[in-house]
Amino acid sequence: MIRSEVTAPESHRKVFREEIRNAIREAIFSGELNPGDRIIETYWAKELGVSQGPVREAIRDLEALGLVETVPFKGSRVRSLSEKDVRDNYSVRICLESKSIRNAIALLTDEQMEQLTDCLRDILEEMDGCAKRGDLRAFTECDTAFHRTIINATGNLVLLKLWEQCNMRNWLTVPALTNAESLKQLQSGHQHIYQAICAKDMKEATSTLEDHLTNLMDGFIRDIQP
Repeated sequence: MIRSEVTAPESHRKVFREEIRNAIREAIFSGELNPGDRIIETYWAKELGVSQGPVREAIRDLEALGLVETVPFKGSRVRSLSEKDVRDNYSVRICLESKSIRNAIALLTDEQMEQLTDCLRDILEEMDGCAKRGDLRAFTECDTAFHRTIINATGNLVLLKLWEQCNMRNWLTVPALTNAESLKQLQSGHQHIYQAICAKDMKEATSTLEDHLTNLMDGFIRDIQP
């Protein structure tokens, strides 16, 4: 339960806003809220023990991330993604992540590269366990950590911000990945990217990344088609 924010200072208000945003986002990703469902401010304010102000702010944040759309006089709803939305999103994500891999391979020192690959290896081990258990929620967290780790290594904060927005939208369609076999296949794609980065093979790493994300995109598009 989130604490009441009636008399909270501005710094606490920001925390409430982030917590509320995460709670609504989790409801979307878990399927509690489906595309087209209304996001009712009064419900979330009561559910989380806050006033409607920070709920409204959190909804605006989710709208900026592309998860929510607000229609005048009709309120806010979980956004439904079209095939074009998915293709546009993935085309940008591929560009951003290819850039991060090229920069990492070209600019990191040997020590920095070793730190990066050690971290990626640890994430892959955890991801493998999630895949074997068929744990979708934990797997998506590992997936996000894997790609974010590469971008963080470049130190490019603008690239990271743009990627965060793209990655957030991807997981609107995660119900397509509901069994251990599909997760194991996805983990294998990450493994190939990791191996190419370890070898500092820029061409292979970016090509593997593009194939990996394109295959994921195609699977999501099949899932949202009627």
